[in-house]
Formats: sequence, structure tokens, C-alpha cells
Amino acid sequence: MLLFLDTEFTDLVNQPQLLSVAMVAQQPGLRPFYAEVTDMERLLATSWYGLSAVLPQFGRVAGAACSYAELGQRLCAFLDDLRSKLPEQEALEVAHGYHLDWELVELAGKDAGGQRWQAMRRHIRPVNVFEFTGFGAGKSAAKAYFKAQSVAHLTRHHALCDAHALRRAYAAAVDASAAKGRAPKGKHVHAQEATAV
Repeated sequence: MLLFLDTEFTDLVNQPQLLSVAMVAQQPGLRPFYAEVTDMERLLATSWYGLSAVLPQFGRVAGAACSYAELGQRLCAFLDDLRSKLPEQEALEVAHGYHLDWELVELAGKDAGGQRWQAMRRHIRPVNVFEFTGFGAGKSAAKAYFKAQSVAHLTRHHALCDAHALRRAYAAAVDASAAKGRAPKGKHVHAQEATAV
């Protein structure tokens, strides 16, 4: 199963801290995951950019607000539920476009889940898909999605919007590769085709 991940965080310079997480499944019909932190120390540590582009979009998804600790617990429960529905040998592949997205999610899982996270982590395979989705057809599809969302309820720099954009970019990149006869091997982009940064 392939999930598309996006996060928002406090800044890129001074120990980035997680603010929100979204995961959207490749296949339609599966509910997405979205949570945003309410911890005041994190909100106060947010850079000017986050204050202008990220935090004003908080509170738009019902039930998303929670503490950082609860975010990690919700994340573990969501992934555990998905994992339980898969054959034993099938992994959850978590596609992301920036290495820090996965690093912050893994930290949240470790902080909240401990042994539960470690047991589940064996069945999760993070894959950086930026080299596959960040150019050409993928980049064009994401830009078109953001343009269409510019007057919507959730816009760019909301993790849920950005996760949907990554899913669109991936689909467009797969279609473009197939048209050129260079479709990714198997169902998903694998680590060798999506170089991690």
C-alpha cells in the first residue's frame, strides 16, 4: 500500500519541530490521516513563514487539533490499522518529497509509540519520491492542483493539501513514464528509482 506524506514544521534552521502531518492513500476510498499540534511552545517556535502560511490554515479540519504526544499516538493507530489489513509480506510504503517529512514523522512515532512504533516500523518503507515527482509531468500536476486549490478550504502549505498534491504528482509522473516506456517496476516507485536526499 502506498501512502503520500506531507508535514508542516516550525522552521528549517533551529531544530525543526512537527506542526502537522497528513497521509493520503494512493487508492481512493481510504480515509486520509491529518493531525495538527496545539502545543504552545511549538506554535511560538514557528518561523515568520509558518506564521503567515501554515498556522492561519490550522483549525480547518474538524477533530485534527491535538497535543504532540496525541499526534504520535493517532499516527501509530492509523498506520497500525492500515497495516492490519495488508498481507503479512506487504509493506506500507510512505512516499514523501522531502527527507525531513519522514524524519519528523518517525520521531513522533518513536516519542509516542515506543515499542509499538518499533514493531510497526519493520513493516513501513519510507521512499523519497522527489526525483520522480518534482520535475516534468509530476511538477506540472502539482502546480495545477495548487492553482485549483488556491481559493479552496485548504490551500498550499496545509499538509493535507500538499499530500494530495504529491499523490497527483506521482500519478502524473507514472503516466508520463509509462507513455515513454519507462514505467516504474512493480506497483510503486522503489528506493532505487526515488533517490533519497
